Formats: sequence, structure tokens, C-alpha cells
Amino acid sequence: MDNISAQEQEFERKENERLKAAQELQQGKELMNVLGDYVNYRKSTKGFIEAFKREHRTLQQSAFRMMLELMEEMASENYHVDGRNESSKEIAQTLLKGFKEAKKQEYLNEGLSQERAENYVSGEGAKPSRYLPFI
Repeated sequence: MDNISAQEQEFERKENERLKAAQELQQGKELMNVLGDYVNYRKSTKGFIEAFKREHRTLQQSAFRMMLELMEEMASENYHVDGRNESSKEIAQTLLKGFKEAKKQEYLNEGLSQERAENYVSGEGAKPSRYLPFI
């Protein structure tokens, strides 16, 4: 085994992280290009929905988590809009607000105090993607 310094190990770790992030970004761009082509040339999403329903259940859950994360990002203050996508942001914000209220009510029904229920649905607890388990 090579005797490498801690500094060299840290450099290698950071380089691997950088390469992994670059690969993930490239794959994301490729996926978005395919999805963009699909929605640009079709008037219906039935084909996608039917294919999704036939996908492996674990992959369905992972893909749905990704879609929820996208919605959460769209609802955030960091997501910039113009006239073409402002309705998407407004709907994403409304859906997240409804999710937060529903989860808070669920906690209240379980007997939690108002304060504790509100704490549970604040910050990361207000994100639906956080409620999906990893399988």
C-alpha cells in the first residue's frame, strides 16, 4: 500500500467529489434535454405516465422524490420566474403550503401540541420529499 499523506488523501477525496458532481450535472442535463424534447413535441403526457406506472416500484419512488425536490425548489425564493413560469411557482408554493398544513393537522390529531406540530413542519420538515423513505 502506498504511503500517502493526509494532504494527498484529502486532495484525492475532493477531486473524486468534484468529478462525481460534474458527472451528476452532465447526467441531469442529458435527462432534461430528453424531457424537454418530450414535452416540447407532444401534447399529452399519457405515454410518460403509462411508462412510469410500469417502472420498478423502487425507481418510481426515487423518481417521485426527484419530482418533489424539483417542486420544492420551484417554490423557493431562489427560483426565479418570468411570465412563462410564474404560475408554476405559485402552484408549487400552494401545494407545499397545503402539505405543511395537512402534516401539522396530522400531528395535532396524534396529540402533539400546537407548538410542537409547528416545529415539526418548519424548515426541512415542510418538504414532502423528506417524508419518502429510501428503499
